Amino acid sequence: MKHKKIIIWGYKLFSHTHSYIHAGYYKGFKALGYDVYWLDRTDSFDDSFFDDALIFTEQWAVMHNRRMPLSASSTYAIHYLGNKPNNFVEGNPGPESYLGKVGRLIDVRYNANCWKDKNYDYSLNKQDLIKIGNGSYYEKNDLYDRFYTVWATDLLPEEINLEDRFIPRQNFLFYGGTIGGGNGGPYDCGKAPEQYDNLPYLMPFLKACEENNVEFKYNCPWKTPQTFEEQKLLIQQSYLAPDFRHKAFLEWGYIPCRTFKNISYGQLGITNSKFVMDFFDGNLIYNPNTYELFYDGQKNKNNMDLIKTQMLFVKENHTYLNRCKELLEII
Repeated sequence: MKHKKIIIWGYKLFSHTHSYIHAGYYKGFKALGYDVYWLDRTDSFDDSFFDDALIFTEQWAVMHNRRMPLSASSTYAIHYLGNKPNNFVEGNPGPESYLGKVGRLIDVRYNANCWKDKNYDYSLNKQDLIKIGNGSYYEKNDLYDRFYTVWATDLLPEEINLEDRFIPRQNFLFYGGTIGGGNGGPYDCGKAPEQYDNLPYLMPFLKACEENNVEFKYNCPWKTPQTFEEQKLLIQQSYLAPDFRHKAFLEWGYIPCRTFKNISYGQLGITNSKFVMDFFDGNLIYNPNTYELFYDGQKNKNNMDLIKTQMLFVKENHTYLNRCKELLEII
C-alpha cells in the first residue's frame, strides 16, 4: 500500500449499527498485517498523525465527530458521501468538504442497481465499471473516485468452519436486525416510512412460526447491542435464519451483510429478495411471499450440500479480508 497506516474513524463498537462495518474493516486490515487505528474525537492524537494514511469512515460519523483532521497526503474513503450537493440534510456538504483539502477522495457506495434517498441518486451500469473481486466495482472520476461494494461476514476465511452447518437447530427463531423503524421488536418498534419498513415482510413469516410452534426471539441492535459471538451462537442454534428486505431495498437491489453472516455461521441462506438470490447464482432459498418462505426454508434447513455451497461462496468471496483487498487494489 502507498500509505504508512490505516485509520478507521468514528463509531466505536456498539455505538451505532455501522460500527459493525468498521469492526469488519479493522479486523480485515489487521489480518493483512497493516498498522490499523480505530479513532474518534475522544482519542488523543496530533493532527499530523493523519498524514500519509488511508482513512476509512462514514459521512455521518464525520459529521458527529468533527475533529477528524483532513490531510493533503492521505486518501479518504468515505461511505455514504452523497452526490446531491443541493439537497444535503443536516448540514452535510458532501464531497465539497474534502475536495482540495485531502490527497485523494473515494466515495464508498453500495453496489446496488440504483440508490435514491436523501443523499444519493444514482444508477449503475456495471459494464462501464472496473470489476474488482466478486461484488465490488471501481469508477475513476476527475474530481473523486467511486468504489461500489457490498458488506461481508465478520468472520475471516479461516474462522468459517464448514462443520458448523451440522450444529443442532433449536425450536426458536432468532432475528437480530432492525425491525420497522428500530428501537423495538415486531409489536413495539418505531414507525418507518412505507418504503423502508420491513415489518410487513416479517409478520407473515412470524405467523408461520406460530403455526409451527417455533418461538420468535428478537434482540434490538439499537437498544441492547450484542457481541459478534452472542449473535453467532443464537443464529447457529436458530430453527431458521431469514433475512427480510424492505420495499426500497427490494427495488434497488441491495445485498445485505446479514445473509453473508448467517451463512458463514453455518445456517441456510433464505431471503425475500430476488437480487440477493441472483447474487448467489440461485444457490439460495428465495420467495417474495414470506409466509411461504418459512415453509421453503423448513423443507431445506437440513440440505447440507446446499449450505456447504453457500458457505464456500461466502468464505472465498465475502469476508472483510476480500473487502479490504479490493479497496487496497484501488489505492
